[in-house]
Amino acid sequence: MFTDPLVVVLLASGAFFMLVGTLGFIRFPDFYSRMHATGKCDTLGEGLMLLGLILYEGASFVSIKILILIIFILVANPTSTHAIAKAAYDVGLEPWKKEEDIDDLDT
Repeated sequence: MFTDPLVVVLLASGAFFMLVGTLGFIRFPDFYSRMHATGKCDTLGEGLMLLGLILYEGASFVSIKILILIIFILVANPTSTHAIAKAAYDVGLEPWKKEEDIDDLDT
């Protein structure tokens, strides 16, 4: 019975990080900072929620499949985020700069 509150905490924590990543995607000004917010928060949020599902399921073959899925997410999400950001940089997408920073360079 101890696992039930722990499962709730893990699922709620994962949902919180997913929500924070979504808010970062909406709030941040440029492509690179949005990629950073969603890449980090989605990886952690999904991992926590799947870990909660492993504890809820108990020791079974399904738990092993979920553990393999967590490992895949931990490898694939940062790798794909890096590849997408590098492709955007190679194409020439400039990072966002404050207007005051641009004015300071002109004088």
